[in-house]
Amino acid sequence: MAQAPVFESDSELLRLAQGLRSALGAPAPVAQSRRVLAGFRGKARLFYYPPLGGPRLRTPLVLFPYLGISRPYIFDLRPGESFAEFLAAEGIPFYLVDWGIFGPEDRDLGLDDIVADMIPSLLRQALRHARAEAATVFGYCMGVPMTASALAFDPSLPAKNYLAMVGPIDFSIGEFPRITDEDRFDVDAIIETFDLMPAEFIRSGFKMLNPLGDLQQAKALLENAGNPQWLEGYKAMNRWASEWIPLPKQFFRHWVRHFYQRNELIRGELRIMGQPIDLRRITAPVLCVGATKDDIVPAASACALIDAVGSADKQFLELEGGHISVIAGRRARAQVWPALADWLRAHD
Repeated sequence: MAQAPVFESDSELLRLAQGLRSALGAPAPVAQSRRVLAGFRGKARLFYYPPLGGPRLRTPLVLFPYLGISRPYIFDLRPGESFAEFLAAEGIPFYLVDWGIFGPEDRDLGLDDIVADMIPSLLRQALRHARAEAATVFGYCMGVPMTASALAFDPSLPAKNYLAMVGPIDFSIGEFPRITDEDRFDVDAIIETFDLMPAEFIRSGFKMLNPLGDLQQAKALLENAGNPQWLEGYKAMNRWASEWIPLPKQFFRHWVRHFYQRNELIRGELRIMGQPIDLRRITAPVLCVGATKDDIVPAASACALIDAVGSADKQFLELEGGHISVIAGRRARAQVWPALADWLRAHD
Protein backbone atom coordinates (compact mmCIF):
# COMPACT_ATOMS: atom_id res chain seq x y z
CA MET A 1 0.00 0.00 0.00
CA ALA A 2 1.38 3.39 -1.00
CA GLN A 3 2.15 5.74 1.86
CA ALA A 4 0.69 9.26 1.70
CA PRO A 5 3.36 11.94 1.37
CA VAL A 6 3.97 13.78 4.64
CA PHE A 7 7.01 15.95 3.90
CA GLU A 8 5.04 18.97 2.68
CA SER A 9 2.64 18.73 5.62
CA ASP A 10 5.52 18.40 8.08
CA SER A 11 7.25 21.43 6.54
CA GLU A 12 4.10 23.50 6.86
CA LEU A 13 3.73 22.39 10.47
CA LEU A 14 7.35 23.35 11.18
CA ARG A 15 6.90 26.80 9.62
CA LEU A 16 3.75 27.25 11.69
CA ALA A 17 5.57 26.33 14.90
CA GLN A 18 8.48 28.64 14.09
CA GLY A 19 6.10 31.47 13.25
CA LEU A 20 4.15 31.06 16.47
CA ARG A 21 7.38 30.93 18.47
CA SER A 22 8.44 34.20 16.82
CA ALA A 23 5.05 35.86 17.37
CA LEU A 24 4.99 34.90 21.05
CA GLY A 25 8.67 35.58 21.67
CA ALA A 26 10.61 38.77 22.36
CA PRO A 27 8.68 42.04 21.81
CA ALA A 28 9.13 43.70 18.45
CA PRO A 29 11.33 46.81 18.32
CA VAL A 30 9.23 49.96 17.91
CA ALA A 31 9.65 53.76 17.87
CA GLN A 32 13.02 53.68 16.08
CA SER A 33 12.95 57.07 14.32
CA ARG A 34 15.37 59.73 15.50
CA ARG A 35 13.78 62.18 17.92
CA VAL A 36 14.81 64.74 20.51
CA LEU A 37 13.07 66.00 23.62
CA ALA A 38 11.81 69.52 22.90
CA GLY A 39 9.66 70.27 25.94
CA PHE A 40 7.50 68.95 28.76
CA ARG A 41 4.57 69.83 30.98
CA GLY A 42 3.91 67.62 33.98
CA LYS A 43 4.33 64.04 32.80
CA ALA A 44 3.76 65.01 29.17
CA ARG A 45 6.80 65.04 26.89
CA LEU A 46 7.11 66.86 23.58
CA PHE A 47 9.28 65.06 21.03
CA TYR A 48 10.68 66.53 17.82
CA TYR A 49 11.38 64.38 14.76
CA PRO A 50 13.96 66.25 12.62
CA PRO A 51 13.25 66.25 8.86
CA LEU A 52 15.85 64.56 6.70
CA GLY A 53 18.00 67.22 5.07
CA GLY A 54 16.33 69.97 7.09
CA PRO A 55 12.75 71.29 7.07
CA ARG A 56 11.14 72.10 3.74
CA LEU A 57 7.99 73.55 5.31
CA ARG A 58 7.94 76.62 7.55
CA THR A 59 4.92 75.52 9.59
CA PRO A 60 5.58 72.74 12.12
CA LEU A 61 3.02 70.00 12.70
CA VAL A 62 2.22 69.45 16.40
CA LEU A 63 0.31 66.25 17.15
CA PHE A 64 -1.83 65.84 20.28
CA PRO A 65 -3.03 62.20 20.37
CA TYR A 66 -5.33 60.36 22.77
CA LEU A 67 -4.59 60.77 26.47
CA GLY A 68 -3.88 57.49 28.24
CA ILE A 69 -5.38 54.30 26.76
CA SER A 70 -2.43 53.39 24.47
CA ARG A 71 1.16 54.40 23.83
CA PRO A 72 1.71 57.01 21.09
CA TYR A 73 4.38 55.05 19.23
CA ILE A 74 1.66 53.92 16.81
CA PHE A 75 2.81 57.05 14.90
CA ASP A 76 6.34 55.60 14.74
CA LEU A 77 5.56 51.91 14.69
CA ARG A 78 8.49 50.47 12.75
CA PRO A 79 10.70 51.36 9.77
CA GLY A 80 8.64 51.46 6.61
CA GLU A 81 5.39 51.78 8.57
CA SER A 82 6.11 54.98 10.50
CA PHE A 83 4.16 58.21 10.06
CA ALA A 84 7.02 60.08 11.75
CA GLU A 85 9.52 58.55 9.31
CA PHE A 86 7.31 59.56 6.37
CA LEU A 87 7.04 63.17 7.59
CA ALA A 88 10.82 63.34 8.07
CA ALA A 89 11.36 62.18 4.49
CA GLU A 90 8.87 64.81 3.28
CA GLY A 91 10.74 67.58 5.11
CA ILE A 92 7.84 68.33 7.47
CA PRO A 93 8.91 69.42 11.00
CA PHE A 94 6.95 67.16 13.33
CA TYR A 95 6.29 67.32 17.07
CA LEU A 96 4.50 64.55 18.98
CA VAL A 97 3.07 64.81 22.48
CA ASP A 98 3.46 61.75 24.71
CA TRP A 99 1.14 62.33 27.67
CA GLY A 100 3.05 59.81 29.80
CA ILE A 101 1.86 56.99 32.05
CA PHE A 102 -0.48 58.11 34.79
CA GLY A 103 -0.47 56.97 38.40
CA PRO A 104 -2.55 57.60 41.54
CA GLU A 105 -0.77 60.94 42.00
CA ASP A 106 -2.58 62.15 38.84
CA ARG A 107 -6.05 61.41 40.18
CA ASP A 108 -7.13 65.07 40.12
CA LEU A 109 -5.89 65.86 36.60
CA GLY A 110 -8.98 67.00 34.73
CA LEU A 111 -10.19 68.36 31.42
CA ASP A 112 -9.56 71.97 32.48
CA ASP A 113 -5.88 71.17 33.11
CA ILE A 114 -5.44 69.58 29.67
CA VAL A 115 -7.33 72.18 27.64
CA ALA A 116 -6.46 75.44 29.39
CA ASP A 117 -2.92 74.65 30.53
CA MET A 118 -1.10 71.67 29.01
CA ILE A 119 -2.09 71.99 25.35
CA PRO A 120 -1.29 75.74 25.17
CA SER A 121 2.00 75.24 27.01
CA LEU A 122 3.17 72.35 24.81
CA LEU A 123 2.13 74.17 21.63
CA ARG A 124 4.12 77.27 22.57
CA GLN A 125 7.14 75.16 23.53
CA ALA A 126 7.03 73.52 20.09
CA LEU A 127 6.98 76.93 18.41
CA ARG A 128 9.90 78.20 20.46
CA HIS A 129 11.87 75.11 19.56
CA ALA A 130 10.95 75.43 15.87
CA ARG A 131 11.46 79.21 15.88
CA ALA A 132 8.12 79.50 14.13
CA GLU A 133 5.24 81.90 14.63
CA ALA A 134 2.39 79.41 14.25
CA ALA A 135 1.82 75.67 13.86
CA THR A 136 -0.58 73.23 12.33
CA VAL A 137 -2.34 71.79 15.37
CA PHE A 138 -3.09 68.10 14.82
CA GLY A 139 -5.61 66.30 16.99
CA TYR A 140 -6.00 62.54 16.71
CA CYS A 141 -8.84 60.56 18.33
CA MET A 142 -9.42 62.01 21.83
CA GLY A 143 -6.96 64.72 20.87
CA VAL A 144 -9.58 66.24 18.54
CA PRO A 145 -12.16 67.34 21.13
CA MET A 146 -9.32 68.36 23.47
CA THR A 147 -7.52 70.52 20.88
CA ALA A 148 -10.78 71.89 19.45
CA SER A 149 -11.76 72.94 22.97
CA ALA A 150 -8.34 74.55 23.49
CA LEU A 151 -8.52 76.52 20.23
CA ALA A 152 -12.04 77.70 21.01
CA PHE A 153 -11.12 78.50 24.63
CA ASP A 154 -8.29 80.76 23.46
CA PRO A 155 -8.54 81.80 19.79
CA SER A 156 -5.26 83.69 20.16
CA LEU A 157 -3.33 80.40 20.30
CA PRO A 158 -0.79 80.36 17.42
CA ALA A 159 -2.58 77.81 15.22
CA LYS A 160 -2.16 78.52 11.51
CA ASN A 161 -4.11 75.38 10.54
CA TYR A 162 -6.12 72.69 12.28
CA LEU A 163 -5.96 69.00 11.32
CA ALA A 164 -8.50 66.72 13.03
CA MET A 165 -8.35 62.98 12.44
CA VAL A 166 -10.89 60.33 13.55
CA GLY A 167 -11.91 62.43 16.56
CA PRO A 168 -15.43 62.54 18.02
CA ILE A 169 -17.26 65.86 17.98
CA ASP A 170 -20.90 64.74 18.01
CA PHE A 171 -20.88 62.26 20.87
CA SER A 172 -24.44 61.10 20.23
CA ILE A 173 -23.24 58.92 17.34
CA GLY A 174 -21.76 55.45 17.76
CA GLU A 175 -21.67 52.63 20.31
CA PHE A 176 -19.79 54.33 23.14
CA PRO A 177 -22.68 56.76 23.89
CA ARG A 178 -24.95 53.74 24.38
CA ILE A 179 -22.41 51.89 26.52
CA THR A 180 -21.94 54.95 28.76
CA ASP A 181 -25.58 56.04 28.87
CA GLU A 182 -26.23 58.00 32.08
CA ASP A 183 -29.09 55.70 33.14
CA ARG A 184 -26.86 52.61 33.17
CA PHE A 185 -23.33 53.97 33.63
CA ASP A 186 -22.83 55.75 36.97
CA VAL A 187 -19.45 57.36 36.34
CA ASP A 188 -19.29 58.89 39.84
CA ALA A 189 -19.74 55.52 41.54
CA ILE A 190 -17.21 53.90 39.24
CA ILE A 191 -14.39 56.38 39.74
CA GLU A 192 -14.82 56.45 43.52
CA THR A 193 -13.77 52.79 43.46
CA PHE A 194 -10.33 53.58 42.01
CA ASP A 195 -7.52 56.11 42.34
CA LEU A 196 -7.37 56.07 38.54
CA MET A 197 -9.23 54.21 35.81
CA PRO A 198 -7.38 50.88 35.46
CA ALA A 199 -6.04 49.90 32.08
CA GLU A 200 -8.00 46.63 32.29
CA PHE A 201 -11.25 48.56 32.67
CA ILE A 202 -10.49 50.68 29.60
CA ARG A 203 -9.44 47.61 27.61
CA SER A 204 -12.75 45.90 28.41
CA GLY A 205 -14.68 48.90 27.10
CA PHE A 206 -12.95 48.74 23.74
CA LYS A 207 -13.29 44.96 23.54
CA MET A 208 -17.06 45.37 23.86
CA LEU A 209 -17.08 47.11 20.49
CA ASN A 210 -15.61 44.02 18.81
CA PRO A 211 -16.14 40.93 21.02
CA LEU A 212 -14.73 38.59 18.35
CA GLY A 213 -11.62 40.67 17.75
CA ASP A 214 -9.26 38.39 19.68
CA LEU A 215 -10.60 35.33 17.89
CA GLN A 216 -10.18 37.00 14.50
CA GLN A 217 -6.63 37.99 15.40
CA ALA A 218 -5.78 34.42 16.43
CA LYS A 219 -7.22 33.11 13.16
CA ALA A 220 -5.13 35.60 11.15
CA LEU A 221 -2.01 34.58 13.07
CA LEU A 222 -2.52 30.89 12.33
CA GLU A 223 -3.12 31.63 8.65
CA ASN A 224 0.00 33.79 8.30
CA ALA A 225 2.41 32.26 10.81
CA GLY A 226 4.58 30.99 7.97
CA ASN A 227 4.97 34.47 6.45
CA PRO A 228 7.96 36.21 8.10
CA GLN A 229 7.15 39.62 6.58
CA TRP A 230 3.59 39.50 7.86
CA LEU A 231 4.82 38.40 11.29
CA GLU A 232 7.10 41.43 11.62
CA GLY A 233 4.17 43.80 11.18
CA TYR A 234 1.94 41.67 13.40
CA LYS A 235 4.42 41.66 16.28
CA ALA A 236 4.83 45.44 16.23
CA MET A 237 1.09 46.12 16.03
CA ASN A 238 0.27 43.45 18.62
CA ARG A 239 2.78 44.95 21.03
CA TRP A 240 1.13 48.36 20.69
CA ALA A 241 -2.38 46.88 21.01
CA SER A 242 -1.41 45.06 24.21
CA GLU A 243 0.10 48.01 26.11
CA TRP A 244 -2.90 49.69 27.72
CA ILE A 245 -2.54 52.78 29.92
CA PRO A 246 -4.83 53.95 32.76
CA LEU A 247 -6.62 57.29 32.84
CA PRO A 248 -6.72 59.91 35.63
CA LYS A 249 -9.99 59.51 37.48
CA GLN A 250 -11.14 63.13 37.20
CA PHE A 251 -10.33 63.26 33.49
CA PHE A 252 -12.33 60.06 32.98
CA ARG A 253 -15.26 61.56 34.89
CA HIS A 254 -15.17 64.74 32.82
CA TRP A 255 -14.76 62.85 29.54
CA VAL A 256 -17.74 60.58 30.13
CA ARG A 257 -20.02 63.15 31.79
CA HIS A 258 -19.46 66.18 29.56
CA PHE A 259 -18.86 64.43 26.24
CA TYR A 260 -20.53 61.02 26.03
CA GLN A 261 -23.41 61.50 28.42
CA ARG A 262 -24.30 65.15 27.81
CA ASN A 263 -22.73 65.84 24.38
CA GLU A 264 -21.87 69.33 25.58
CA LEU A 265 -19.18 70.18 23.00
CA ILE A 266 -21.38 70.13 19.89
CA ARG A 267 -24.27 71.71 21.82
CA GLY A 268 -22.15 74.66 22.89
CA GLU A 269 -22.69 73.83 26.57
CA LEU A 270 -19.14 72.74 27.51
CA ARG A 271 -17.31 75.02 29.93
CA ILE A 272 -13.57 75.12 30.51
CA MET A 273 -12.44 77.09 33.57
CA GLY A 274 -16.01 78.41 33.70
CA GLN A 275 -15.83 79.77 30.14
CA PRO A 276 -18.27 78.46 27.48
CA ILE A 277 -16.65 76.72 24.51
CA ASP A 278 -17.94 77.90 21.15
CA LEU A 279 -16.40 76.00 18.24
CA ARG A 280 -17.31 78.84 15.90
CA ARG A 281 -14.33 80.69 17.40
CA ILE A 282 -12.08 78.32 15.41
CA THR A 283 -11.39 80.16 12.15
CA ALA A 284 -8.12 78.60 10.93
CA PRO A 285 -8.20 76.35 7.84
CA VAL A 286 -9.49 72.92 8.86
CA LEU A 287 -8.94 69.45 7.44
CA CYS A 288 -11.16 66.87 9.14
CA VAL A 289 -10.60 63.17 8.43
CA GLY A 290 -12.95 60.28 9.13
CA ALA A 291 -12.59 56.57 8.40
CA THR A 292 -15.12 54.42 6.55
CA LYS A 293 -14.80 51.44 8.91
CA ASP A 294 -14.22 53.21 12.21
CA ASP A 295 -16.27 51.51 14.94
CA ILE A 296 -14.78 53.75 17.66
CA VAL A 297 -15.47 57.15 16.09
CA PRO A 298 -17.98 56.88 13.23
CA ALA A 299 -17.26 59.22 10.34
CA ALA A 300 -20.48 61.18 11.01
CA SER A 301 -19.29 61.98 14.55
CA ALA A 302 -15.98 63.32 13.23
CA CYS A 303 -17.59 65.21 10.34
CA ALA A 304 -19.71 67.27 12.76
CA LEU A 305 -16.65 69.49 13.25
CA ILE A 306 -17.06 70.95 9.77
CA ASP A 307 -20.44 72.55 10.44
CA ALA A 308 -19.45 73.60 13.96
CA VAL A 309 -16.32 75.67 13.25
CA GLY A 310 -16.24 79.21 11.92
CA SER A 311 -13.54 78.53 9.32
CA ALA A 312 -14.12 79.54 5.71
CA ASP A 313 -11.48 77.07 4.46
CA LYS A 314 -12.64 73.68 5.67
CA GLN A 315 -12.70 70.21 4.17
CA PHE A 316 -13.85 66.74 5.21
CA LEU A 317 -12.16 63.61 3.90
CA GLU A 318 -13.64 60.17 4.50
CA LEU A 319 -10.84 57.71 3.84
CA GLU A 320 -10.82 53.96 3.56
CA GLY A 321 -9.85 52.17 6.76
CA GLY A 322 -10.53 51.79 10.44
CA HIS A 323 -9.69 53.88 13.48
CA ILE A 324 -6.04 52.76 13.53
CA SER A 325 -5.42 51.59 9.97
CA VAL A 326 -6.20 55.09 8.70
CA ILE A 327 -2.94 56.30 10.30
CA ALA A 328 -0.84 53.11 10.51
CA GLY A 329 -0.21 50.35 7.99
CA ARG A 330 0.21 49.85 4.26
CA ARG A 331 -2.99 51.61 3.17
CA ALA A 332 -2.17 54.64 5.35
CA ARG A 333 1.31 54.85 3.85
CA ALA A 334 -0.02 54.63 0.29
CA GLN A 335 -3.11 56.83 0.55
CA VAL A 336 -3.59 58.75 3.80
CA TRP A 337 -0.10 60.10 4.55
CA PRO A 338 0.41 61.56 1.04
CA ALA A 339 -3.02 63.25 1.23
CA LEU A 340 -2.09 64.85 4.55
CA ALA A 341 1.29 65.96 3.23
CA ASP A 342 -0.32 67.56 0.19
CA TRP A 343 -2.73 69.53 2.40
CA LEU A 344 0.08 70.64 4.71
CA ARG A 345 2.15 71.88 1.76
CA ALA A 346 -0.84 73.75 0.34
CA HIS A 347 -1.41 75.46 3.71
CA ASP A 348 2.20 76.17 4.68
